[in-house]
Amino acid sequence: MAIQYLLVIFPEQRAVLADEESVGFTNHTLMLPADEYVITLGGEGYQPTKQNVVLSGTSIVKPKVIFFTPAPPVAA
Repeated sequence: MAIQYLLVIFPEQRAVLADEESVGFTNHTLMLPADEYVITLGGEGYQPTKQNVVLSGTSIVKPKVIFFTPAPPVAA
């Protein structure tokens, strides 16, 4: 299976999970086999809560890039 590249952007370092398995950290290019994945982050306080990603046709210089943002604070 071909290796693909994924870059998950978030303002702070968090664990990146692909199908609930840790594969690395945000803001670093990750190497994964070509496949479909459900990407989430470790911890709470981000949105969206998950992203479905199909990894194919990437390269080290053109990884698949996805973004997570901090969730807005919950009003008391």
